[in-house]
Amino acid sequence: EIAEEAFGCFLFEKGNPVPRPQWPSDATAYDGQKSRKIVAGIKTIVFSAMALEAAAYEFATLQLGERLAKTYLDKLDVVGKWLVIPRLVCGRSLHEDGPAINGLKALVRARNALVHHKSKEWDQTRAHIDAMDAQREKFEQLHVPNAFKTLILLSLELNAVLETDGPLPPFEDSWIHATPRNSLVEQVVHRCREVHRNNW
Repeated sequence: EIAEEAFGCFLFEKGNPVPRPQWPSDATAYDGQKSRKIVAGIKTIVFSAMALEAAAYEFATLQLGERLAKTYLDKLDVVGKWLVIPRLVCGRSLHEDGPAINGLKALVRARNALVHHKSKEWDQTRAHIDAMDAQREKFEQLHVPNAFKTLILLSLELNAVLETDGPLPPFEDSWIHATPRNSLVEQVVHRCREVHRNNW
C-alpha cells in the first residue's frame, strides 16, 4: 500500500511538471516538486522491494513450513526465492527470462543502489554534473516505474502459476477493490496486464 501510494504521487508529479524558472526567478515551486518526486520515487522502489521480499518469505512459510523457510529458503537472494519457492510449492517456476523476473533483477539493483549508496567526491566539473543528471533521469524514467510494475507482474504471474491468489495483492481485472485505485496507477496496471498476457 505504501509503494502504491508513493507511486501514485510520483506519477502525479511527473505528469504535472512545474516549469523550471529562469534565474533570478523564484525556484521554490520547481525545487519542491523535484523533492517530492525524489521522495515518492525512493519510497516506491524501497517499499516495492520490501513487499516482494516479505511476500516471498510469507509464501514459503505458509506453503512449506516455517522451519524450511527460515533454515534454507531465507538464505536465498530475493530473485532466487521467487524462482525456487513456486517450483517447490506447485512444481512450476516463474519464467526466468520473463518480464517479472527481469524486472525484479533491475529492482534489486535499484534498491541496493539506494540503500547502500556510496558517496563520491564532488569535483564540480561539467562531466560530474552531466553524470548526476543522467542518473536522475534513469531513476525517474526506468527505476521508479519498474519497481511497481515488477510488483504487479510478479503477482499476475505467480497467481497464473498457482491458479489461485498468492501472497501479493491481486491485480487481475476480475478483482474488485474496496477503494478505487489511483487512476494513474490503474493505467499502469492495465499495461502490465497486457504485458503479462503477451508473455504468458
